[in-house]
Amino acid sequence: MKSGTPLEYKISITSGYDNNVMRFSENEFKRAASDTVILGEAKTFDSYITKAKITAEKIFVISNSKLIKINGVYTLSDFRDIPEKKYWSGGIDAVYRWGSYKNIRYSLRHLDKFYLRHYVDRDISATSLAPCLFTDRDQTINLSHRLSKNSWFNISSGYLQRYYARPFTEFDLDIIYFKGKINYRLKNFGLFSIQVNRGYADNICFTPNLRPSSFDRSYHTTEWFLPLKINKKLNFIKEIGVSARLEIREYEAEDPEDPLHSGRSHLDSKYDLWIKKRINEDFNFTLSSRFRTRVTDSEYAWVDDLKSFKQLQFWFTIEWGFIYDKY
Repeated sequence: MKSGTPLEYKISITSGYDNNVMRFSENEFKRAASDTVILGEAKTFDSYITKAKITAEKIFVISNSKLIKINGVYTLSDFRDIPEKKYWSGGIDAVYRWGSYKNIRYSLRHLDKFYLRHYVDRDISATSLAPCLFTDRDQTINLSHRLSKNSWFNISSGYLQRYYARPFTEFDLDIIYFKGKINYRLKNFGLFSIQVNRGYADNICFTPNLRPSSFDRSYHTTEWFLPLKINKKLNFIKEIGVSARLEIREYEAEDPEDPLHSGRSHLDSKYDLWIKKRINEDFNFTLSSRFRTRVTDSEYAWVDDLKSFKQLQFWFTIEWGFIYDKY
């Protein structure tokens, strides 16, 4: 290797608000108003959120067109009104680049003990609630290559291990997925992309002789992602962006004794809007929001009501960039 660049790192602080942290349906909102047990240790349905993140990047230059880049990230998230929903996440990327938009990337991500909410542990009771948490380990290989002067593609394959804490280990999943993305740079306007994801989640830990742990929660998923970034001819704003993410999930279960999953599918939609402002070369801030809605389709109306929800989030992020060069 010919040379290395200084270590670049960024520190960001995010403050946000989520109006439906535990993804309650309309009926569950009504139930929780009179039966606060389903809230667990939470004080309210909504919560203010604080996230602290640090990222670091080191580049090793091999030649004029070839380099190796190593990235690392660590995030700590805290929900003020949901004591259980405090977690950390992090990861590392290794990138080899041999030209403009020509690179291969390996990514490893870890999400530690993410709390969903309290659920009934039906292996032992019809009413006893227990906290439900899962941990993710996600590995991805991504290839990027130029198609033309203003377009390029990304293809990737990944393996996600989503394992639940006791007593909900029967929900453990091994997820294999593939992604394809085409990016178009629009002259004097910005960037538009189209991405499609296909995946299969294999429920690996259900036990045949014990109900409801015997139910198979495996599913197929297809997701469309369409982001648009406007970053040209903006006087005071660095970037304005909007995106739509639509996921269709279909469960494999056909057991009539498992009405919660049998014949069930849903459409999960996420709509994002963000505005990024650069104050100077090392300091910028971002305002963003997300509206999410899940519409469930099942043979049973009570399943539709239980698994459908709406969620609204707002975020404000401040980011500082630094360079460390020991020489």
